Amino acid sequence: MTELSIVIPTKDRPEALARTVAELEAQEEERAEIVVIDNGSAPAALQQAREIVAGAERARLVECAKRGPAAARNAGVAAAAGEVLLFLGDDTAPAGAGLLRAHLDLHAARPAEGYGVLGRISWDPRREITPFMRWLENGGPQFAYADIGAGPVAASHYFYSSHASVKRAFFDRVGGFDERFPDAAVEDTELGVRLGDAGLEFDYHPELLVLHDHPTVLAGSLDRLVRVGRSAALYNELRPDRPHPDIAAPRGPAWSALRVLRPAIDLAARLPAPTPVRERLWYAMHLARYAQGYRLGPP
Repeated sequence: MTELSIVIPTKDRPEALARTVAELEAQEEERAEIVVIDNGSAPAALQQAREIVAGAERARLVECAKRGPAAARNAGVAAAAGEVLLFLGDDTAPAGAGLLRAHLDLHAARPAEGYGVLGRISWDPRREITPFMRWLENGGPQFAYADIGAGPVAASHYFYSSHASVKRAFFDRVGGFDERFPDAAVEDTELGVRLGDAGLEFDYHPELLVLHDHPTVLAGSLDRLVRVGRSAALYNELRPDRPHPDIAAPRGPAWSALRVLRPAIDLAARLPAPTPVRERLWYAMHLARYAQGYRLGPP
């Protein structure tokens, strides 16, 4: 009997997907299925995804043409059979052998619909972890695990769709992901807001760990923050009734100064500097890209 459905959107990343599916299959949890959703991969990558899934005992593939991980995850949930949904990324594989069983056991111990689990995400140590990546994870705009401890946390702030599990009935009750968000940016925060407002008790278990196999450089991270800014503008357009402190409109003197100083900040970031100074410059650069995206408006 399938009790847990692992929902994984993917696009043009067959190598990461292959590792994640293989490590999930190695868990040998008979109560779990793996639902992979291809979200518009190029033909060669799509064929590889089909082959990866065909070679896995408990995986199947859903093809979703509508752009964005929100639409892909909803398509995966629609095809899923489990009462518990575990959302992972195609690049967030289990760090240990008991991950799936631990999620299932936590939900079995707390069978109420309004109970969910947040797991931890950290860089895969089998890859090089650069100083920039280390900063992203500890104070940068990646995940905010450094700010929380084990136990209840606010879904409106910490619903990370690369490692979270919820009851299918509760997910359906709030309407799933909002498919008007076309990018991997803010769409999980927006769902977290609705889950939290509906009463989700979101329980952080840092011992549940997945390894993030996604080497990241400064330029790529800055591009992502432009998309985050655009999605933030979309959130505020769609939800004027529910302002969010983490989704600010970049207005006021400080934001204006940041816009004016952006060329100087970008130049300074290329120069040698002590680590604390370099990290403050990185932070300012990311804020500036967020503001740029917000000014561009919804995607």
